[in-house]
Amino acid sequence: MGRKGRRGFVARARLIAGIVISTLMTTPVLADELSELRQQLAAQHKVMQALESRMMELETKEKERAEQGVDFGYKAGTRKKGLAAEDVYDNGFFLRSKDGRYSINLNGFLQARYTLTAPNAGKSRNNFDVALARLAFSGNVFDPKVKYFFQYEATTFGNSNTTSMLDWWMQYSHSQYLNVQAGRFILPYSRQFYTHPGNLLFPDLSVADYAFNLQRAVGANISGKVGKLSYHGVVTNSIRALDAGGQQNAGGEVAWQGRLEYDLLDAYGYLESSPTPALSPQLSIGVAAAFNPVDDPSGFQNVRRGDRTTNVTVDGGFRYLGFTAQAAGYFRRNNYEHLNEIGHDWGYYGQLGYYLTDKLELAARVSGVDFQFANYVRTAGDVREYTAGLNYYLYGHNVKLQMDYSYLDGDPFLGRATSADQVRVQTQILF
Repeated sequence: MGRKGRRGFVARARLIAGIVISTLMTTPVLADELSELRQQLAAQHKVMQALESRMMELETKEKERAEQGVDFGYKAGTRKKGLAAEDVYDNGFFLRSKDGRYSINLNGFLQARYTLTAPNAGKSRNNFDVALARLAFSGNVFDPKVKYFFQYEATTFGNSNTTSMLDWWMQYSHSQYLNVQAGRFILPYSRQFYTHPGNLLFPDLSVADYAFNLQRAVGANISGKVGKLSYHGVVTNSIRALDAGGQQNAGGEVAWQGRLEYDLLDAYGYLESSPTPALSPQLSIGVAAAFNPVDDPSGFQNVRRGDRTTNVTVDGGFRYLGFTAQAAGYFRRNNYEHLNEIGHDWGYYGQLGYYLTDKLELAARVSGVDFQFANYVRTAGDVREYTAGLNYYLYGHNVKLQMDYSYLDGDPFLGRATSADQVRVQTQILF
């Protein structure tokens, strides 16, 4: 109803009221009835005035909204249209209590790899793999000092498609000087293996690290840092190689190991390549020793069940601006149970990385293994690796592409020397 229509309605109502009053005044009625009707008409008149005032107010608001927009005069809604990145992500997706006593972080990791292997004798092999696929949960409960970590892994290596519990541990951090950890965890022995696989300079470990690393086990670890010196002391079940199974001890002995690392300059850390240039020189050296009663055989490491090994590694890393250098040497004394011999095995690697641009990195590595005895039937013998690679970083290590070429020169315990060319292309996402 328009403004003119509403005013006409009010005028007609007043006219009708006047006619009714005139009629009543000319009709003989009782005085009290006439008084009652007058009161009713007066009340209706007030209502009509209120209606007219409300209509005029609405007309004014309609005119203002038409001039200033349809949302004028209304309060904005309180629902968020989205969350800022810092509300949900901080080196992983997270939920945290305001007091910091409870938290959970979610991290994911995926590497997809293509490998071409062309031996000097025999058929070439092309293969695609989900090299590593991991989902990790971490955080703290009841107190920021009480931490937890569990991680699941899937892979198609070894013609498999399985998911396993890779890590599951808890830790109490008393201070930077003392942390106590228990569960299944990665062992602080080899610098290269202790580095997250998403932060490696090449798509995979060196041949020497496969032959000598001590990777994961169930047990306890104490660690800390005093000034520039970091330490670890570990007691665990028998430590299996990457190609061996089992978790529990078959015999009565336990494995133990210790590691010391000292920062000569700024800390190098466990990061083989840094997309962020080091503005000041970084240099750290480390040494680790371990005893391991072998409970499962390994072709990678030339050991059999019942062997008792003593292991030592020395390593170091240097980084400045876009240049990185890292090297390690390995030694293993093996009391061969089945050969009734004592053997001495050696290994090494050295590698360099240099950023040609802020996204493109050139890499090179030399690595070798020298086993003294043929202890395990699946061990191929001594191997030397010569590798060159290119890395392209889209978003640092979080999204990157790696390519490398390796020449593998083998000297088996039996038969003629062998060699092979290998090409790998790998992409990853890490969050």
